[in-house]
Amino acid sequence: MTNANSNPLPRKPVRIDPRVPWLADMRRLLSPMSGVTDRPFRDLCRPMGVDMGFCEFASASGLMFDSESTWKLVDTIGEEGRVGIQIFGSDPEHMGTAARLLSKMHMDVLDINFGCPAKKVVKKSGGSALLADLPLLQEILHAVIASSEVPVTAKIRTGWDEDSVNYREVGLLLQEAGLPWVTMHGRTKAQKYSGKANWDRIADLVETLDIPVIGNGDVVDGETYRQMVEHTRCHGVMIGRGAIGHPWIFEQMKAVDEGRPDPVIDFSEMCRVTCDHIRGEVELRGPKTGCYVVRKHIAKCFKGYPGAAHLRRRLFGTEDASEMIAILNEAAAAGDPRLGEV
Repeated sequence: MTNANSNPLPRKPVRIDPRVPWLADMRRLLSPMSGVTDRPFRDLCRPMGVDMGFCEFASASGLMFDSESTWKLVDTIGEEGRVGIQIFGSDPEHMGTAARLLSKMHMDVLDINFGCPAKKVVKKSGGSALLADLPLLQEILHAVIASSEVPVTAKIRTGWDEDSVNYREVGLLLQEAGLPWVTMHGRTKAQKYSGKANWDRIADLVETLDIPVIGNGDVVDGETYRQMVEHTRCHGVMIGRGAIGHPWIFEQMKAVDEGRPDPVIDFSEMCRVTCDHIRGEVELRGPKTGCYVVRKHIAKCFKGYPGAAHLRRRLFGTEDASEMIAILNEAAAAGDPRLGEV
């Protein structure tokens, strides 16, 4: 869809924390996602228009007990551009220790996960489970703030379920603690990712707080980005699932911010970027795992093109990175994913 509206998006004037003056112009964020927002994917999204990219969320206990796999999730040394690290857990001591240990990493903010609905996080009383235990949430919040050398932010949901919606109370609590901004996904924990994100509640939190609110939920392209900002007046938007297989969403969002038409992303560009992604993942994870990780992106990347299912079958039929890249280069040169279809 073409963006014909060159007027600035209606955003609420907010109080910018002097520790993060760059926040004034920060609009487009990549959400922390397990198995998705690793270093190669952040590097892929950054030139597309991401103002800040977050690592995969990391277990505070894993960091404290020096888990090699957990520390790999927060690989930010030498990373260009704004980057955030998000931690989760339910033990205030572990969370505070993790915040202190992370001081050696390159990051602009340390985010606390108060919103993840995943079973593996909630069953240990972390993530969105803390929305149902505000005394523990506060204890964790203060432990992290006291131990972190960078500003602390948080991501929340609207509440545990429809009978315990408490985003206003939580948002005010976070603002009072001195957080420079709050990100909110417009669903309850009980909803997980079902139904629709409640943008009315994001708009209400925007009006309730003096600090910036970053909206999250159901933005999938430039047009829905424009709609969310117009509906909520949020300071910025964080993209999660909408970026999987579609890093160009940030180009679309940037075009909206700058009053330009939607960028045209052709098939050959999709193939080129996917090749770059394969190379990055293979370098990070090794040939087999690297190719496997890219599959979730390939499953969505070419959706809608005639013959896309055939191209996916060819790509999923091999675990060899060079073969995958050769298939993509061949299809890109022909401009047709149906190449070789019988």
